[in-house]
Amino acid sequence: MGPIPVPPTSPLFDDANGPQGATFDTTLPSSRLVQQWIRRQRAVVVVLHQGLRLHGRLLWQDSTALALQLRDGQDPVLVQRRSLALIHPVEVSLETAPRVP
Repeated sequence: MGPIPVPPTSPLFDDANGPQGATFDTTLPSSRLVQQWIRRQRAVVVVLHQGLRLHGRLLWQDSTALALQLRDGQDPVLVQRRSLALIHPVEVSLETAPRVP
């Protein structure tokens, strides 16, 4: 029995070509901000759609994944972009952010 296919979490995702069939666009503000965090080696919190929170440092990004190093000296884990709900620097506390009515 072969692997069970996992449906994408976003209707905009196409497994063969990435989000909406586009190539990785490094000119997008989101890509540039993530790249800035990578260059500055900022500690980030990655929240997945399932609610799992991962803390670490981003090493690189491409059109389908982010490499997140959870601990110094360990191999990074790959986080698929389609499973991301939120990424923010550790210094940013979402608990103190005002709620939108």
